[in-house]
Amino acid sequence: MLMQRMRELPPDITLWINSAGEPTTARDLASWPEGDQFRGKSVALWFSDSNLLARAVLALDGSASRFLLLAPGTASELGAQLIAQFGADFVLTDADAEKLTADPSADLATAWVIPTSGTTGTPKLVAHTFRSLTRTVKSNSEIGRQFRWGQLYDLARFAGLQVFLNSILSASTLVFTRPGDPLGERVAHLAKHGCNAISATPTLWRKILMTAEARELHPRQITLGGEIVDQPILNALRAQYPAGRISHIYASTEAGAAFTVNDGLAGFPRQLLDSPPAGLELKVNAEGFLLIRPELREQTYLAGDTRLFDDDGFVNTGDLVRFADERVFFLGRANGTINVGGNKVPPEEVESVLHTIPGVRVARVYGKRSSITGTLVAADIQVEAGVTELDALRRAIASHCAQSLPGYKVPAMIRFVNEIQTNGTGKVVRQ
Repeated sequence: MLMQRMRELPPDITLWINSAGEPTTARDLASWPEGDQFRGKSVALWFSDSNLLARAVLALDGSASRFLLLAPGTASELGAQLIAQFGADFVLTDADAEKLTADPSADLATAWVIPTSGTTGTPKLVAHTFRSLTRTVKSNSEIGRQFRWGQLYDLARFAGLQVFLNSILSASTLVFTRPGDPLGERVAHLAKHGCNAISATPTLWRKILMTAEARELHPRQITLGGEIVDQPILNALRAQYPAGRISHIYASTEAGAAFTVNDGLAGFPRQLLDSPPAGLELKVNAEGFLLIRPELREQTYLAGDTRLFDDDGFVNTGDLVRFADERVFFLGRANGTINVGGNKVPPEEVESVLHTIPGVRVARVYGKRSSITGTLVAADIQVEAGVTELDALRRAIASHCAQSLPGYKVPAMIRFVNEIQTNGTGKVVRQ
């Protein structure tokens, strides 16, 4: 399994660098003692240290029957609920790190159970196989060894797991950061260790570009995912890092990694619906939802009464899209829309408009209760560094939105905040 793949690598390869700057090599993994105390068991992993979680994942794949990944910021009550739903035989935390031993005879098909992000509701548990998680991974060590990836996501999240697996399976080096540290310090840590490939959400990239340390980065590969990628953030990244290749990836915990767009434009080409990547089918249904049909369909919801795939093998992503010329643009999650007097408003659509306004760095749009319409559109704004004339910016926002959006989508309330909160995946917290 995964550990066996690691033992086939040259022993001097540095697999990852932890948040303290200490490396872990393939030789280090090969020296782990043997053990099979978790063979065939269901194990919940609730680690705050990414370095320890990485070791746990490698040790248990192929030995445990399944393991559940819980992010360190998971609330105690929710964590207990997910562990009970999962049915754990063991719950391992940082204090149990010494119990994690690798079994060289590992041969079980371990299920990797990952909660969905839960940004607009209670997380669901999705059971993946190693194959379904690595369907799009390119294991080219000759190219992979040229890159050092920065890990800004929680490793226990789907996005963080994708960065981890892509990195170690292509023999790249992964640089962990400590989620609780200020973002500037995390960026400085990546720069210090020669990180030249970084994956983050658009919101997190906006915040990175606000730090002084962003100038210390020299990425060859810039990847965005997890949220709608709009043109302003693509343009800002191109201006800051003209030598970097910019890619935005569409993926979800349920569907897995789907497709990548590299042309520097928001949305994706309409022709992708007719000529999708190998092993994948895409379509938009009559309601405007994007549907994905992977050829390899091994992932399932852990709850047996909930279907992930429909009768034709498609996953309804829950993402609404619209067509404009030869482009397909994302509008947002259907279950996150704001109901304004019977009109549906995707908050991401309004945020995309706000992000085009000079002075606005990060926006969060949400619904505010109203006795007249039931709900009004409201917006929190984190401004660009150096912006002090907030009244003038407020007027510019109101004017631009009135020209660009129907009246019911225009924010009725605008609040300037010091920071827009994000979760462990780097997404805007919407609840």
